[in-house]
Amino acid sequence: MTAASRTARARAVRAEVVVTLGGQGCVYLSRDGDRLRVPARRVCAVDTTAAGDTFVGALTVALGEGRPVADALTWATAASALSVQRPGASSSMPDRAAIDRVAASPP
Repeated sequence: MTAASRTARARAVRAEVVVTLGGQGCVYLSRDGDRLRVPARRVCAVDTTAAGDTFVGALTVALGEGRPVADALTWATAASALSVQRPGASSSMPDRAAIDRVAASPP
């Protein structure tokens, strides 16, 4: 567990926490204290400007669609992996079809 995730858990009352770890992926802590680590995809990063925004947006879409947390995190990780391979902010954000292709492929 990272220091940031411990601090977030200590300050929150039964909250779910997601901590992004850049090239190391992300960690999810459930309300019950369960921990799930999703590794990052190995890519050649060109520009990380929109990686976090892309991750959060994709995670929000996936959870809003009712996907299980593990699937949603995998999809969001795929989206951010795609975004760092292109320069720019909003112009680097991938579309659904591209995210689906990467998320469905082996890591």
